[in-house]
Amino acid sequence: MLYALAMAVIFGMLLNFYLRAVVANQKNLMGQKDFLSAQLMARVTQERVATKKKAGQIRFNAGISEYEQTETMLKVTVQLENTRTYHFELPNVVK
Repeated sequence: MLYALAMAVIFGMLLNFYLRAVVANQKNLMGQKDFLSAQLMARVTQERVATKKKAGQIRFNAGISEYEQTETMLKVTVQLENTRTYHFELPNVVK
C-alpha cells in the first residue's frame, strides 16, 4: 500500500513538472507570435508611409500601427488587439 502511494506521489510530481513545462513553452510561443505580428505590421507601415505625412495611423486586422517620421528615423508604435504594445525605430526610406 505504501509502495502504491509513493508511486502515485512520484507520478503526480512528474506530471506536474511536465505540465508546467508545456504551459511555459506555450506562453513563450504566444509571445513570439505577438512580437512577429507586431514586427510585420511595423514593416508594412514602413512600406506604406507617404513621404508628405509626418505622422499617422494604419489599422490592421490584428491591431493599430501609429507612426511618426523624422528626417532619419520612422518611429512606429504597434498596439495589438490583446493590448500588447511594441515600439520600433526603423530607418526612414525615401521613395
